[in-house]
Amino acid sequence: MNSNNRTTIKTRNTGVSAGIDKHIPSPILIGGVTYTPPELKAVFVAQTAALAASDAAHNQWLDEVQAERDASKEANAVYSLLRSFLIGQYGTGANAILNDFGMTTPKAGGPKTVQVKAEAVVKGKATRAARHTMGSVQRKAVTGTTVAATTTTPTTPPTATAPAPVTPAPTMAQTKIVP
Repeated sequence: MNSNNRTTIKTRNTGVSAGIDKHIPSPILIGGVTYTPPELKAVFVAQTAALAASDAAHNQWLDEVQAERDASKEANAVYSLLRSFLIGQYGTGANAILNDFGMTTPKAGGPKTVQVKAEAVVKGKATRAARHTMGSVQRKAVTGTTVAATTTTPTTPPTATAPAPVTPAPTMAQTKIVP
């Protein structure tokens, strides 16, 4: 199997250079170009040098990336600690001070009221209905078969029916949440 990775190419070029020194004493014609032994050897030496330079640059880049990751890890940890210190020192309402550091004020936390939780449930159900999302059990009930539609021609024109009266949805005050 012919493997042309960087190591085998470098080894190949070393062998080719040794073979040129040993077996090619005079200029030769290859692909319409005449090469003297030093010129022919220089082609392979140049490739080996380019590979070595490329490897060195790649290793330097890897070192720089690791240094950047280490610096980012330390800076992110110190940023978090500084933010915590500033909030502890000046409080969560110190917008001006936090803004001076390029930081935002923390969100207001605390327990949610029953009304907020009920609104979240209603909003979540409305979103699922609007997006037609289903859980894993509901998806199992859906199959890929469809009922063939039959076309019939009506013998009498359809009569207009009055639309059903619309009843308003229950408000949050009418909704009872049972824990």
